[in-house]
Amino acid sequence: MKKPFLKKLISHFREVKLEETGSVHNPLLLVLLYKGRYQLCTQTAIYSYEDKYDNFKQAFEEIQVANKKLDNVLLLGLGLGSIPFMLEKIFEVNTDYVAVEIDEVICKLAEKYILSDLKSSVQIYPIDAMNYFQWYDHKYDMIAMDIFQSAEVPAEFESQEYFKTMESRINDGGIILYNRLANTTVDEQKNRKFKSDWMSVFPKGGIIDCKNNLIFINDLGHVSK
Repeated sequence: MKKPFLKKLISHFREVKLEETGSVHNPLLLVLLYKGRYQLCTQTAIYSYEDKYDNFKQAFEEIQVANKKLDNVLLLGLGLGSIPFMLEKIFEVNTDYVAVEIDEVICKLAEKYILSDLKSSVQIYPIDAMNYFQWYDHKYDMIAMDIFQSAEVPAEFESQEYFKTMESRINDGGIILYNRLANTTVDEQKNRKFKSDWMSVFPKGGIIDCKNNLIFINDLGHVSK
């Protein structure tokens, strides 16, 4: 969706609210224009921010994603579509996406504001990620895990069983990137336990430190030295 010129100009000085809605999964969803970019926010979290979604942007830079062969990418959690936006517009990656997003309202917002302007194919499944893995057995060159309920990752996506499921759906030499918050001491405690479980499944894995987020990766060999 083309950004209105005047609102885009104003957004460099203050947030401009474009749309307010909600869903069963997210009672409040705000689409904002800020610094010339679309944001998708809840009361407690930013779900999407175009190329300023810095955690994944940094991860993509560190793995030199532009040099990777990615025939297909699985997005677990969609937001407005910051990940495919960045991969296409910033890193010039041409690939096909499958996006799994439980919130149908978010799916519609993503198509309205971002995805309709991309050349890349984005096939959306408005279902729970667990159900997707039960019903579909496709494999991917990259899996980007970015599922949050406001500021929390649902507990079912933090288990070794779930990690093994992701491992079974990645192609040989493929990349898994799993986004975690790292803002508070509570986050730090949770991430210590998470790291132990992660490394049990991915012994070559590790962490990309993105300030207020940690991106867990299945194989540190993907990270450029």
